[in-house]
Amino acid sequence: MVKHKLKITAIIFLLLLIPSIVFAEYWGSKNSNKYHYPNCVWAQKINPNNLIKFGNPEDAIKAGYVPCKVCRPPVSSKWDFIKEI
Repeated sequence: MVKHKLKITAIIFLLLLIPSIVFAEYWGSKNSNKYHYPNCVWAQKINPNNLIKFGNPEDAIKAGYVPCKVCRPPVSSKWDFIKEI
């Protein structure tokens, strides 16, 4: 019974995690050089008039942005972390 609950919990976790990875969006400001996850405390402070949205980290980096040190968005949208496992 415990294994069954654990499997269900793992499946639910993956179903919630995968869309956030695949359909991720990153925010930057015209007034800074950082990009963030949209739910980052610093992203929430960006004036809507200055908001720039990126579809992936590579686009943000090409535009001269660097990852926020608070929310720590990825520097690549590729699944490089799988190689480390």
